[in-house]
Amino acid sequence: MEFNIKQNTLEKRPYRSFSFWEEKILNEENLWEGYFDNKEITNTSKVIYTGIFDLEKNILQCGWAAYPCGYSLLGFLQHVFLPTSFFTWFDRKSDGFLIPISDFDTVINETLKYNDSNMDLTSLNSMKNSYDFLNNFWDCDSESLNQKLKSFSKKFNATWNNIPNQRLFIEIFDDPCDIFNFVKDSISWESKEFIEEDISMSLEALKFACDNAVEEPLLSRRLIDILNTNAPILF
Repeated sequence: MEFNIKQNTLEKRPYRSFSFWEEKILNEENLWEGYFDNKEITNTSKVIYTGIFDLEKNILQCGWAAYPCGYSLLGFLQHVFLPTSFFTWFDRKSDGFLIPISDFDTVINETLKYNDSNMDLTSLNSMKNSYDFLNNFWDCDSESLNQKLKSFSKKFNATWNNIPNQRLFIEIFDDPCDIFNFVKDSISWESKEFIEEDISMSLEALKFACDNAVEEPLLSRRLIDILNTNAPILF
């Protein structure tokens, strides 16, 4: 028990700190696509597919990324994904995709200061509640954290991924094997031939890559690149 507590504490560091993520943003590290800290996929990795879409602001930011553990993903969601989502959704004066270099409370205050006062307060409070919801996860062990992150993504998507011209979403995969069905189901209205044309590879090849991403060293370093090249937009 003592070992597990120490191990979880080590896993959390330094992901809980905003300053850690601030440095990543300032260094222009790509936190939305690719391999976080250049770490290949292992059996503790979390693969994510995120999307921020705003037709009016001409924003379409979506992509695949791999994070080494649940705590690193939690830090990204709390300190990067949610502040960026909030700013994109509620700030109607700036154009283009911008990642705030501020903590969440500052992003809220600055956005409210420079935008109209007739914001949808229900939606605004929903986003704030999402941040508080995530902040409570830091005391979880790895197993319960995985379950709570899945619950969070499901609830978040139900709220923010249902408006045609403005969407936010995140999909979390504990096992790369689950990615194949997600990709296939996302474009299931097409025939097999059209799906394979869309993803520029055979379904069999995609399934093999997903099923073997943990065990095969080459695929553990290539799967995310394959997905970002062949299946970047699935909505």
